[in-house]
Amino acid sequence: RLPITKWLPHYSLLDLHGDVVAGITVALTVIPQGLALATLAGLPPQYGLYTAFMGSFMYTFFGSCKDLTIGPTAIMSIMTAEYVSHGGGPTYAILLTFLAGIIQVLMGVLNLGFIVEFISGPVISGFTSAAAITIASTQLKTLFGMRYKAEHFLDIIYKFFTSFNTMRLGDSLMGVLCVVLLLVVRHFKDVKFSPDSRLPCKARKMIETVWWTLATARNAIVVLFCAVLAWYLQTINIKPFDMTDDVQGGLPPFAVPEFSYNRFNPATNQTISLDFLGIVRELGAGIPIIALLSILESVAIAKAFAKGKSLDSTQEMIAIGICNIMGSFVSSYPSTGSFSRTAINHNSGVRTPMGGIFTGVTVILSLLFVAPYFTYIPKAALSAIIITAVIFMVHYQDIPGMWRTNKVDLLPFSATFIMSFVIGLEYGIIIGVVISLALLMYEHARPRVRISEKMTASGIPYIYVSPDRSVLFPSSMYTSQKITKALPDTSESCLRFIVVDGLHINSSDYTTALTLKTLSDTFSKQQVTLIYTNLKPSIVDSVRGARPSQFHHCKNEKELDALITACVSQWRGNGDGCTTDIVQDAPWSIQSAPNGAVNPQT
Repeated sequence: RLPITKWLPHYSLLDLHGDVVAGITVALTVIPQGLALATLAGLPPQYGLYTAFMGSFMYTFFGSCKDLTIGPTAIMSIMTAEYVSHGGGPTYAILLTFLAGIIQVLMGVLNLGFIVEFISGPVISGFTSAAAITIASTQLKTLFGMRYKAEHFLDIIYKFFTSFNTMRLGDSLMGVLCVVLLLVVRHFKDVKFSPDSRLPCKARKMIETVWWTLATARNAIVVLFCAVLAWYLQTINIKPFDMTDDVQGGLPPFAVPEFSYNRFNPATNQTISLDFLGIVRELGAGIPIIALLSILESVAIAKAFAKGKSLDSTQEMIAIGICNIMGSFVSSYPSTGSFSRTAINHNSGVRTPMGGIFTGVTVILSLLFVAPYFTYIPKAALSAIIITAVIFMVHYQDIPGMWRTNKVDLLPFSATFIMSFVIGLEYGIIIGVVISLALLMYEHARPRVRISEKMTASGIPYIYVSPDRSVLFPSSMYTSQKITKALPDTSESCLRFIVVDGLHINSSDYTTALTLKTLSDTFSKQQVTLIYTNLKPSIVDSVRGARPSQFHHCKNEKELDALITACVSQWRGNGDGCTTDIVQDAPWSIQSAPNGAVNPQT
């Protein structure tokens, strides 16, 4: 599974030009984003750059979507912060990356991608919206230069509104101005001249290209401007901004993740040693959740940019898994596809996944030669970059759509959204998935059953029952009750036939067979004949396997008419036109059917 072998033999200079331009353009975006997102993850800034380059390299070899860019994202950062805050620091983040990558590769190899499909759209929408708001709230502190400590969303909001006295004027002005500037430039990024403009065509295109390039690199330009301003003010001994922590230059060591950790507990003045299993217990549900979210985010973005072409989801799982496994050897925290950077990559004219090589090389060069100067970047500028990136992830526009199409979808959406704030993002999405699956099971447990009264060609009435889907164990009892209620009171009605149309029943199970056996036995005692039509051979075998006292199956209307007519002719009238007893052999009986009767196993 090396997709690179398909396009590399045909690689051209034209491809090289497009990939170089796109790769460097993406790097100018991921460098400031990486610094900011690492801080969001609770890690030193350089870890965002470590996360940016290895994923870019690995995806070039194993990825199948030319546009997709791998690296740090806001959601992976906030999820990582949940576990870094346990006290494990980079050790926990790196091991989390390694274990999530192992799960992703195994899922790809075992073709378990269908598991991701159980995370419904409303759950994803609710989780993403809650994550975006949570991420933005964590940046308010540094955006305004405030001083407070808070761990979860509700605590953050409370501390923010009660800590205005700690607000710094310099950080506040820079943060707000950066947010406004980034939003305005983003809004007008794709603006073009009117065709009626008096400017020459070449000049118009050149200006549009220059403006688009500047707008695309707006994060890097804002960071550069703010850093230069902060540096200049420091040279004249003015320090109005809270600055970024020192960024360690150079490449990280290539090493196997640590599988044990020594943590100092200041409360007891003791050092606690945790082995691999102890760390895994603390990471808990975070390992599979981050693995699934990483796959989900990456595959969704790749499909969005596939432009109708088939996408090998299994290959994407393996690619993301390898990116994370190899990333853990260079101190990366969990990575996945980034929608904003993928869009930039696409719009920059990337031709092949080779663009990731140039992105990774540019990031490495920044670590080697520019890292010491990152300390001049004000934290407020980095917070502005994160806030302007995540506010568009709030899917408020999905709510009217769910209201119009299926109001029930608002339940898992709301539960995921609210619980993510109350008890945490990882538990919020679990609750949303559980509710979504419960609704799905309820829907399958309550098939629509159409009931009507019909007559055979010879004028004999019967009750017609048609379930709209397969009858499995969650729905077997419900369907049985529906059929039972369809039978009128025997003392007042002469209807003695119930016909179940199995046209839409594609599968059955043992519980269903037992339920139908009980139903058949009950109707037999009430001198009512239960007849099945249009059943598939496998369903016939399933029902017969439970050995009901009576079992009739007709393949078409002609057989149904013949069976009902034959049964009526064998019954003795009781004087009011109603029928009484029925002579019927069980399918396994050695007795033969009476003369003239239609074989009930037909």
